[in-house]
Amino acid sequence: MNAPRAGERVSAVIVHYRTPAETVRAAQAVAATAPEAEIVVVDNASHDGVARALANRVPAARVLVEKANRGYGAGCNRGARETSRPYLLFLNSDAVVRPGAVAALEAALDGNRRAAAAGPRLLNADGSLQPSIRRFPTPWRVLCESSGLALLSGGRPPFEGHTATRQDHARAREVEALMGAALLVRREAYDDAGGFDEAFFLYAEETDLMARWAGRRWKLLYEPAAEVVHEGGRSGGDALFGQLHASLVRYAAKHHGRGAARLVRLALDGGAALRYGAALVTPGERGRARRARYGAALRRRDGAPAVAAR
Repeated sequence: MNAPRAGERVSAVIVHYRTPAETVRAAQAVAATAPEAEIVVVDNASHDGVARALANRVPAARVLVEKANRGYGAGCNRGARETSRPYLLFLNSDAVVRPGAVAALEAALDGNRRAAAAGPRLLNADGSLQPSIRRFPTPWRVLCESSGLALLSGGRPPFEGHTATRQDHARAREVEALMGAALLVRREAYDDAGGFDEAFFLYAEETDLMARWAGRRWKLLYEPAAEVVHEGGRSGGDALFGQLHASLVRYAAKHHGRGAARLVRLALDGGAALRYGAALVTPGERGRARRARYGAALRRRDGAPAVAAR
């Protein structure tokens, strides 16, 4: 029996929101490095002509147009529903797979039947490492991160956070959580957990899914042989930071209860207020950028939609 060709078992799902150049580039990279893969772009009501651009540059890509912007997880679920291959590659619109990345992620899942998903080594645009191995955001970890204790401790216990944590990115291994910019998911595991929770408009939706996998004894793999360049934050700017806080509060309420959610909100608001105060006396463009970022976090208290691609 012939071995499957790289990508022929993969449906790549790219959620698009007003980043046409980046979306086309992401789709082109999949088509070039895994030509057998199915490519589906879910347009979250962008009205920006991305379908025409893809038809010209990546004719194999299929575009699904949403009537409204329902969020990143909802877009991923739409793409998953309208495909049937056994592996789902959820890819941010600003993520570019390098040659061999899809094949390496497939091999990782093939090697462990209890692996729900495998994530790659993420790189910044300059080729430097973008740390992507994370831990679940418990109230204590959020407090450590928001207060600055995680940063001051260098991400070491007992003050490491959920993202500010020292992790080995050099070797393939099982991990607790990953950044979801690029994730190859076993459809069986996706279906077992019920897909993404669409109550999360943006951010923490992948962490919520990973936590539900852990509860069902699925494993999560990190595979550094697969490399993906990820720019990050291309379609929302400073508003993304406020949405991140709202999603972390929602995650805490779902997984740790209402009391924990109140503690998380207090920790996040307190940390944002301290940083906003410091930004008031920070000169120049740096101060302006920090005021915009932390001001957005303090204003966004209800989880209202801001953007739907990262």
